[in-house]
Amino acid sequence: MKKIRRIPLGNIWILCVMSGVLMGTLWANLLGGKLMEQVGYFDGVYGAGKALSEEERWQLWRYVIRQRLWEAGLGGLIAMTPLAVPGYLAGAFGAGFILAVLIAMFTLEKGWLGIAYWLISAMPHGLCYLAVWMILTAAVMGRRDMKKIRVWLLAGILVAAGSFLEAWVNPMLMELL
Repeated sequence: MKKIRRIPLGNIWILCVMSGVLMGTLWANLLGGKLMEQVGYFDGVYGAGKALSEEERWQLWRYVIRQRLWEAGLGGLIAMTPLAVPGYLAGAFGAGFILAVLIAMFTLEKGWLGIAYWLISAMPHGLCYLAVWMILTAAVMGRRDMKKIRVWLLAGILVAAGSFLEAWVNPMLMELL
């Protein structure tokens, strides 16, 4: 009798991310100019930079934190369902797809300098959000109990820090370029 070897879940997760990157790259490059016309230029907040008043920054932060807490909360709720693994694998594909489209959009708009624009626009807060999703993904893959308060508390703190960086620091960094 043949022994069936199972592919580790972590390898399937990486395969989903990479296939999303491949599909996103193909999609963005096939659409090219049409995609730029449909999406338009990136958020005007980055163009404003330091010109935002303190009240406008607080409004931006409130908007960003509501959006990011909703996303992380939805991800946490999915992690507590029986569909957690397929949901997170689909999310990994989607994250790779969006990542590739964003990098392609920045490079279509700014050329090779687009990679630097993408790094500055994604890194300060993106590291916090990446940590949140890695914690939730590790909980799903390790079959951990998502009802523990420390997982939710740590995710909430990281989301708050990331949204602060996104609303207050990122516009200033983008102005440097």
